[in-house]
Amino acid sequence: MMSRDYRIGAYEKAFPEGFKIADMMSMAANAGYDFFEISIDRTDKRISRIYDPYFQYELKKEMKKSRIPIGSICLSALSTYTLGSSDPEKEAKAIDIFRKTLDFARYLDIPIIQIPGCDMPKFDPRDQETDKRFRRNVKMLLQEAERYDVTIGLENMENDYMDTVEKSMELLKEMKQKNLRLYSDAGNTYNGNLLAGNDYRQDLRKGQGCYCAFHLKEVNPVRYGGLFYGDGHVDFAGMVEEVWKMGVRQYVLEYWYTGSVNWLKDLSRAREMCENWIRKAKDE
Repeated sequence: MMSRDYRIGAYEKAFPEGFKIADMMSMAANAGYDFFEISIDRTDKRISRIYDPYFQYELKKEMKKSRIPIGSICLSALSTYTLGSSDPEKEAKAIDIFRKTLDFARYLDIPIIQIPGCDMPKFDPRDQETDKRFRRNVKMLLQEAERYDVTIGLENMENDYMDTVEKSMELLKEMKQKNLRLYSDAGNTYNGNLLAGNDYRQDLRKGQGCYCAFHLKEVNPVRYGGLFYGDGHVDFAGMVEEVWKMGVRQYVLEYWYTGSVNWLKDLSRAREMCENWIRKAKDE
């Protein structure tokens, strides 16, 4: 592959279930991607990976043969088992999931773990205590991640707790940890600012110098997932232009397989669209 000054990552959930990770990485490489982002979501199947040493051993062997690396982990399990949970068992599970994912990243040499910026699941009640608990646990776990030299990328979410870059930056400033960076979500940022009546470009600029990567996800005003690019309303060209000017060079195409028979073509099509957005950004 021709050397270039940016990296585009394929998202695991863009593939139908049933493939081995090594096979998905091979297909991603064939489609022109530079790396692969693995998902540790709320499902028992994906969470079990971080507790399974045999799975990790086999994956490490396969990674040595792969043409592209696993560049990041999307730890969305922490949007269900949240670090601010008012249920002590769920809080403890969230902490354990984070620590096991940290071990997973260290063993496989994966440099970035993306975590969701939420103290409670989307529709659950939150209060000052859930907020304090979330911040306390993030602080503790960041210190553990720092010892492993793993970057924690903070994703802004779908609810008003932390749906914009500005709100994410408040946590970065409070934590004062060099290994906590922004791994913002384009769709959540677009909708968060739209709902607040703000300019998404000005919001993105508030993260100047703090981004480690950027998730490109399509949304519409009421739907935050399951859409392919162009089926929603996000101004991807404008968003990529803005973050490119601030030095963002790593992008993940976060869209999900929803049953399309053209999913393999979509894999290449999404990468081509991203390259076009980057090309336009570089020309500005």
